[in-house]
Formats: sequence, structure tokens, C-alpha cells
Amino acid sequence: MVLVWHGQELRDGVDISQEEFWQRLTTDPELPTTSTMAPGEYQGVLEDAAAWARAAVCVCLPRPISTMAEAASLAARHIAPRLPVHIVEAGGAGMAAGFPALLAARAAAGGAAATEVVQTAERAAEHSAIVAVLDSLSYLARGGRVPGIVARVADALPSTIVLRFGGGTIGVRARFGSRARAVRGLIHHVAREARGASYVGITVHHGSDEAEAHELAAHVQRIIRPDDLFVTGFTPVMGAHVGPGLIGLAYCALPG
Repeated sequence: MVLVWHGQELRDGVDISQEEFWQRLTTDPELPTTSTMAPGEYQGVLEDAAAWARAAVCVCLPRPISTMAEAASLAARHIAPRLPVHIVEAGGAGMAAGFPALLAARAAAGGAAATEVVQTAERAAEHSAIVAVLDSLSYLARGGRVPGIVARVADALPSTIVLRFGGGTIGVRARFGSRARAVRGLIHHVAREARGASYVGITVHHGSDEAEAHELAAHVQRIIRPDDLFVTGFTPVMGAHVGPGLIGLAYCALPG
């Protein structure tokens, strides 16, 4: 995806790093917007894959939130005679979209047939989500993800904003109490979702506070003991919609 700042297009993770983005977001009076990659960019990647692959699986953000799936589908139709392409829509953002891709890639590396790889991605997408604590809803309101009146009321309350993005929908609520208490609530939520799961993958996403993220990861490891645990910054394109105060848990919990 692409970040647009002062009319300049910046490719996420290519033209601007996470560190540069968070520093600029807190000092630049103009906030960035975001844009989906053009179908031609997807087609270029698929053209390369067609030279060696028998099929491709493309995991995209869900349609209610992004036009990624439409762009990828257009590219897939152009290359269909030479490479079957399967579009899988994730339920959420960040590693809630990453876990379906990761588990599908592992299945492919293990010799699974294309249909099994697709089913792996779809099952993981169905059981993946992200829960996060935000400092403010103003960034989400700017992008139309939540109504402006909801953001203003929530930000006025003496509370912490908790977001859940799963199943293609975003839900927000105000949780009264400290930020630390809200962050502990994220762990308890994921622990409930992970109970009895055959696989649990968790990623701690952070905005600009890496130390807080590693502290949260230590608690996650002690309490939940996931099969996979990662710590990573929220990418610039996603960060533009949530602001610098985010910390959250993206998870995939496959039923046993």
C-alpha cells in the first residue's frame, strides 16, 4: 500500500521506514492519507511468480475496509491463463492478515496442494483478529472508519479506547480505567480466544513505543504460551489510521 504525504507517494516499508514515519507523524501538521496499490503492481509480482509457481494465494485486507482485493482480482484475471490466483480476504489488519499468509506459506513449503494451501489461508483468516489500545479515535474518524461524533465523545471521556478488528469489521469501545489496565484486558481477551486452540499465533504491534511492546510480549509468553510470538511496529500505512499511541495484539487461534 501507499502513503500519500504532501502529494508525494511513499511505498510502505520501501520509501519510508517505520521510524521515519512515527517521528514525522508527531511533528508534521499535515496528516497523510493512504492508497491501495494499482492492479499493475500486483500484476508485476504475479508475472514474476508465473515463471516458477503453479498457483498463487494473495491475502488482502477485507473489502469493507480496503480496495486491495479488487485491485488484486483485476491483476489475477489478466494472468489467469498462465497462473491460477486465489484471493483470500483477511478478517483484520496487521498480522491478522499476516497469519493467514504465514500459515499458507508453511503449508505450501510442506508440499500441500494448492487447494489445501487456500483452505489453510481461509481458515486462518476466519480465526484471526486484532485487538488494540489507542490514545484517540481521531485518526480513525479522519479516514471514515468510525463516525466523527463517536470519536469526539469517546475522546472526551476519562477512559481508554479499545479497538477490535476482525471478521472484516471494526468495533470500538471506551474502557474506564488506566491504559495499563486496558492493555492487561487485551491479554485476557486473547487468552479466552486461544483456550482449546490447536494453534495460537500472536503478534504484539506497537506504534512508537517498542519497549512497551516487548514488556507486553513477555506477559503474553508467560500467560498464553503461543506457538508463534512476534513483536513488530505497525506499518506506516496502518499507522496513519490509528496514531502513534497504539499497542495491540494480532492473533490467530485455530479451533482444536
